[in-house]
Amino acid sequence: MEREAELGLLTELLGGVGELGGQVVLIRGEAGIGKSALVRAFVESAADSAHIHVGFCDDLQTPQPFGPFWDMARDEPALRRALKESDRQAVLETLVDLLSMSLRPTVMVIEDTQWSDEATLDAVKYVGRRTAGAHGLLLLTYRVGEVDVDHPLRTVIGDLPPESVTRIELAGLSRSAVSEIIRGTDLDADRVLEVTHGNPFLVTEMASTESGEVPGSVRDSVMARVGRLSVEAREVLKVMSVVPERVPLDEYQSISGGSAGQLAECERLGLLEVGVDTVSFKHELIRRAVEASLTISESTAIHRALLERLPAGTSPARLVHHARCAKDVPRLIEYAPKAARAASEVGSHREASAHYQALGPYLDHMGALDRAGVLFDWARVEYYLGNVDSIEILDRAIGLLREVGADTDLARALVLGVELNRTHGRFDSANASAVEAIQILEGGEPGAGLAHALAACAWLQIHRGLIREAEANADRAIVIADSTDAELAMLVALGVKGTLLYVRGEAGGLDFMEELRRHAERGGHRHEEVSALLRMAVVALEIRDLARASDFALQSRNTAVRYELPTLETVATAVYAEARFWAGAWVEAEDLATETFGLRSNVDVRLAAALGAVRTRTGHAGSEEFLERAWALAGESGEIDHLLFSAAVLAERMWLDSRSDADLIDQFRDLVEQGIRFEYPWPAGSLALWLWMLGALEEIPKGLPVPYRDLFDGRIASAAEFWESRDIPYERALALICGDVSQRLQALEILESLGASAVASKMRRELRADGVSLRRGRGKATRSSRAGLTGRQAEVLELLDEGLSNAQIADRLFVSTRTVENHVSALLAKLDSTTRSEAVDKARSEGLLTG
Repeated sequence: MEREAELGLLTELLGGVGELGGQVVLIRGEAGIGKSALVRAFVESAADSAHIHVGFCDDLQTPQPFGPFWDMARDEPALRRALKESDRQAVLETLVDLLSMSLRPTVMVIEDTQWSDEATLDAVKYVGRRTAGAHGLLLLTYRVGEVDVDHPLRTVIGDLPPESVTRIELAGLSRSAVSEIIRGTDLDADRVLEVTHGNPFLVTEMASTESGEVPGSVRDSVMARVGRLSVEAREVLKVMSVVPERVPLDEYQSISGGSAGQLAECERLGLLEVGVDTVSFKHELIRRAVEASLTISESTAIHRALLERLPAGTSPARLVHHARCAKDVPRLIEYAPKAARAASEVGSHREASAHYQALGPYLDHMGALDRAGVLFDWARVEYYLGNVDSIEILDRAIGLLREVGADTDLARALVLGVELNRTHGRFDSANASAVEAIQILEGGEPGAGLAHALAACAWLQIHRGLIREAEANADRAIVIADSTDAELAMLVALGVKGTLLYVRGEAGGLDFMEELRRHAERGGHRHEEVSALLRMAVVALEIRDLARASDFALQSRNTAVRYELPTLETVATAVYAEARFWAGAWVEAEDLATETFGLRSNVDVRLAAALGAVRTRTGHAGSEEFLERAWALAGESGEIDHLLFSAAVLAERMWLDSRSDADLIDQFRDLVEQGIRFEYPWPAGSLALWLWMLGALEEIPKGLPVPYRDLFDGRIASAAEFWESRDIPYERALALICGDVSQRLQALEILESLGASAVASKMRRELRADGVSLRRGRGKATRSSRAGLTGRQAEVLELLDEGLSNAQIADRLFVSTRTVENHVSALLAKLDSTTRSEAVDKARSEGLLTG
């Protein structure tokens, strides 16, 4: 009732997909508001003109991966085959194909998306980003009260293209509709409306009480009807209430123990409904009301009985759900690792983690080796999710493996520890793990484990500038991996070799790394595929090939999103932010860096350096904090590229402030020499440039890249032309600063166009001191840019003016609370304010607020 406008909009969207492309339709509202009724009415009206696919997310404690697509797969062999083979990419591509059929449009519905698993959310993101080119509608229903600011569905919705999204929010019924529903009862329409706020389900429940009174709750209303059932039918309903999924009709009797007559009895009273091939509750709120009426002993007994009754082939996730509710520890120990592995295979790492967490309290019931194996797999899942807990979990596995003397498994765990510790900034621990793994395996026959340990060690060494050692270990790993068919170790070792080839500019270096990526993709090594793209981006950035760096960074970020690898997604975003920084797109770089900073310690050093450099150049407050943070993090890491980058931005700040720190200058000179010796010539050249600008470079180092050698030798125009050819405007301006008056004026124009007001002011003072007459500096295009605000910061400022909290702003912008905190901190610095209200007042006085 009263959904004509919404039905009309859905019909209009479906009719326009041929000309305008597909749409994602978000239908949200509270439980019982009529989301499913609206979808059902629309699907029935479109059944003759469109392909229809409907899937349901179920309220399992830990949902089944790709849950709703198993429902759709009953009538789609290609989708069923991809799901059975756990072929994640095939599932995603099949879904896009289903939504792109050309003869008739497609309606794909996912109900109750608030309960969706990680793999399903990944599919929604993948398909949702491609709806513009599809021939149909993707309808998602979800409960507004259950999707808070930290719910993963919010991130998915926030990542969808705004132009491809239509939002429908359902409101309660009017008094006239309520009166129509309760006609024939003794209920008072105003009282019912007051109690239910027009919620259609609640109104219907009250109309069905037959008591002439408004029940105190949904449970009271439902249980009044349950009380009219026979004892046998009531027992059937109790069993069905603990099964959150729709039960296949041919399994109803074996699962519930009931007859067709008892099913019909429940159906007549509006408690259960029978579809074409499934049995389910009329509404989830009814199921929950019946389930809530069970005593603890009743619930436990039913779940235990279901574990015996469920048919062979039942998903491990469903078995874990019942085992947990039945408090059946042996079954939980049996099923949880299987469910976790099944979830991991399709990229549902969040669900895998939940299964391991459910198993955690009972690990002592397992043997030491089995327990260590579970902890190893659990640690890897938490690593993929970016959780620092992964280190503590892996340490428990390592401790067990030491106790039982399982050296081969211990070495394997230590190799994983190299990556975990390095990712979370524990570089000494990472190095110790690599050394111990190699020591353990050196005494035996060379095998895959040793190859992997050597490759992991080489990767650490390359970041510490130990190039010869890294190359030697990589070469040895390649030989061993080749003789033992250790594909994963081979990929890691070849990554080291490819990086060295690329950095040195040797012919075929890029082709080598691209073939490595394809090899990882063909082998299904998702983490290594994304890592290969990331290495290509990082190395391209290091040699200042920005076009390739940006392309590879975006490819790696998109691929990480597709495979649900948040750790690598964050790293890729950070690399892209740095590429935009070098390209002079500082507003975009600042937004990307602000939204990524604080997520991963292994990228924070470069993000902090870039943010500090931008604030230094633009003259905004807060640069010192970021520069000091970058230098401290670089020192902790000991990685030469981090040290060079953070030292360069610190030296730039010294130059801008016309001051010097003798101790730091000495360290910077040593770093330049190390950078050249360790084959990091470009970052070394950047630091050497600032030492030269400070007058602190005693002699020009050999081995620097061409533009730096040209500049130091007085070939200003040549150096500037190089940076212009690479589209790196700030470096071009720095070269021109060192030239004649005409070149210095060009530099000033570039600096002002970039918004580098602090550097431009220093130049103006120096030019005027040299007797050069200057026109006034250019103004900014918008009020927000006068304060140096990025687009996102301007949005946050407007919401601060509305008096919203950080959590409310996060909800409005579909970002995390941490991201909002970072933006608010940046706003306070740029507006030179200590409180939010002070920042708003200052922004209003400066005309930065539109309201």
